[in-house]
Amino acid sequence: MFRVRFHLQRGSTYMHWQISWNHNGKRTSYMYVNPAESNIEMFNCKLVNKKNAAKRVHAAGKKDVCGWVECETLRMIEPDRYPVDNLEQLRYNPIVEPSWRREEDEGDFNWDNYTFDSLVTDGNKIRVLEEVAYA
Repeated sequence: MFRVRFHLQRGSTYMHWQISWNHNGKRTSYMYVNPAESNIEMFNCKLVNKKNAAKRVHAAGKKDVCGWVECETLRMIEPDRYPVDNLEQLRYNPIVEPSWRREEDEGDFNWDNYTFDSLVTDGNKIRVLEEVAYA
């Protein structure tokens, strides 16, 4: 399983996508993708949120790692491969709202643990490429 999240820690990989995976049973392998150079297409995805950590971030207004996309496989693609402007956007910012949201959500929606056939990054955004009706 891969974990994909937007990396906001200062340094050379600031505002890059971080991809992590297990190596010898521990999550110790990392790769960073510059969103200006590549998009990431992800397959068999799940929106993960550590609820208690997200609630703490929301209350304090300080960022911490508490959400990511978990996927079985992924691949790097050219930024112009898909016309992504018309695809629905997913949102995750626990400072604003401590759960995953969809672009058009108003009110009390929560998409934590929801699964998708495929998602694609677009700059610092995640968009729905293909969705299956199951949670």
